[in-house]
Amino acid sequence: MAMLFRPAARFRGLPQEAFRAFGIRDRESRRRAIVEGFHPGLRLLGEDLLEILGPRTEAPLHAHLPRLDWPQGYQPFCTWLAVSHESHGYQAGPQLNVGVHEDYVAIRLGWDPAADAFGRFEFLCRHGGLGAALAGIAADREFRFRVYAAAGWPQGSRLVFESGSDWSGSFDEVRRRGVWWEVGLRFDLPGAAALVHSASLGGRAADEFSILLPCVDRIVGVGPSEGPAG
Repeated sequence: MAMLFRPAARFRGLPQEAFRAFGIRDRESRRRAIVEGFHPGLRLLGEDLLEILGPRTEAPLHAHLPRLDWPQGYQPFCTWLAVSHESHGYQAGPQLNVGVHEDYVAIRLGWDPAADAFGRFEFLCRHGGLGAALAGIAADREFRFRVYAAAGWPQGSRLVFESGSDWSGSFDEVRRRGVWWEVGLRFDLPGAAALVHSASLGGRAADEFSILLPCVDRIVGVGPSEGPAG
């Protein structure tokens, strides 16, 4: 049964001053500043999202934050909140992901293409109608399919594919050089600062994830979920 109202949000936006952390040259100092600056707010956002999304699926959801210290020598260039059906090892499957970068914030269904299950996801898109379903959602919600390739710090990753409809081409690009696949929204800074630094970012994430959740459930084999939040 759909929720008639949402509980009061805990998340109040991403702090503007925290974005300075991405420019710190020392790796460990940067990591600590990113975690201290963003993770308290992202943890609250995770609690909000689990409260909203949990009743809409037949299997438990879990919120994850990264430590940003693996693999050895990793240069932190972003951080994220991932909502997943996996209690551990969420990188192995689809993520409802809020990604925080120095110059943008993203709300997206994302994948690590190195995950074994990504091949099944591509199969469902190409042969099971999931690609067409995602394209329909993308058209309705102004989502974009994007693929990122690896890049050195401070950039960390670079956008190599973007389309509002060509989901098939996104998989072709992954084979060439992709290290991250996503469909969703990207809010570039400073233009989207008013949204990113406010509680409205959490509401937007809840809206978009409510629409994407049935696709996640289909990918992982969970029973039917309810429609978008009312």
